[in-house]
Amino acid sequence: MMKLFFALCLTCTSWLRAVAFVANSRTQCGARTSRLFSEAGGDSAEDAEKRRMEMVRSLQKTFYKSAEDEITARPELQKDTGVVTNLPLWRVGWVETPGRANCLNVHEGQYTHMFETILSQPKPWYVGHLHLPGGFKMARTEEERYDLKTWRDEIDDEMRFKELGRSAVVGTMMRITDYRRMEDGRLILLVHAMERFVVDHIVQHFPYSVADVQILPDTEVLPEGSDENFCKLARAAAVAESFQYHGYEYDQVLLPLPKNTDYLPTEGIPSSAISKVLPFAYYCPDDSSLDTLEKAESTKESSGFFGGQPPLEKILQNGSILTDPPFIPGPESVNRRLTDLNAIETLLWLALDDFCRCAGFVLPEEILCLMPLELDYLDMDPPKQRLSPKYPVLRRQQRLSYLAPALLENLEIGAGMRQAWLNTPSTKVRLAAVLERYELINSSMMGKFQ
Repeated sequence: MMKLFFALCLTCTSWLRAVAFVANSRTQCGARTSRLFSEAGGDSAEDAEKRRMEMVRSLQKTFYKSAEDEITARPELQKDTGVVTNLPLWRVGWVETPGRANCLNVHEGQYTHMFETILSQPKPWYVGHLHLPGGFKMARTEEERYDLKTWRDEIDDEMRFKELGRSAVVGTMMRITDYRRMEDGRLILLVHAMERFVVDHIVQHFPYSVADVQILPDTEVLPEGSDENFCKLARAAAVAESFQYHGYEYDQVLLPLPKNTDYLPTEGIPSSAISKVLPFAYYCPDDSSLDTLEKAESTKESSGFFGGQPPLEKILQNGSILTDPPFIPGPESVNRRLTDLNAIETLLWLALDDFCRCAGFVLPEEILCLMPLELDYLDMDPPKQRLSPKYPVLRRQQRLSYLAPALLENLEIGAGMRQAWLNTPSTKVRLAAVLERYELINSSMMGKFQ
């Protein structure tokens, strides 16, 4: 009878959800379970709780060990298209952008199951991050605006301009770098946000969302004026090349937590220690991975193919999925978005220098390391370790365009802007929009000191 019970357990998804529920419901059913064990063996409530969790962990290990032996579709980059297939989706109430690091506290049964499934597979462990206003609970409502959609579904939805609080279709692919399991069934995950994507095809909704996603590089690496027939080839090559930089751009740092135990106690997680690996990803101090890159052939100046379907990026812009951030005229009365990209980068560093001087702020090393070598005349101290000279200027500028806005997130001018930065088509426009905001706030601060 017991063998039959375990056989049913290992083949039933609903059983897994029940296990996750048990592991995450100490308050609701812990006392009742403790009484059951106490009456049977005379244990204390604490001992009974330990026995209950041991049983839950044993069942979880059995299930996920069997999952390793099954043929499970896992995320995979299709190099001929730049699509990542079978990407599990973490749909929550905040936004992540490339270059950031985060420590996830996973406690919902649905997502505990999802991440345990990911962790049972070989590395790398990829997961997609999508903004869902209101968080996980909104996925349970019957409102269509919270449904997971592809970019085609979103463009066809006539209500999307009236119902603005809705599930995003542009998100960020993240890689799990390290993890710990907690005694109460939670998972602690260290993740790095790496690539922007748009949902292309939905694979499944239950027991958790999985989709095929198109990685979206910034438009600077794509040919201008070509149709999708040619642009898709250039996009695929750019995505494949981008993935090769991950080894340098995202150092394999680990959680500063004990590793000599299978399950960490629920109390005593040192937030001050965890904060040392947040909120930005570190570059790897070893740049040897840059020596083995297979770079894509340049297609920037190619004549390409014309007359066919517009490139995907243009379709997304016409459909208001990729959009420029709101324009903010600065004190110089100059449209920075018409300026050369390299000049915009220099102007932004000058603005950051003014901002730090006025606010008495010191840039984090993860941002400071992005400073160009030739800007040795700034008041701020240079980085302790500069980026490799083999690292492309455009990738450095792209990273800066995502990280520099972080300093403004606690101010009205920069609050709630992460999805806007993610939806911005190009590095140039993103950098220029960030510059506009720094110049405006610097003008305000300097005016107060005069």
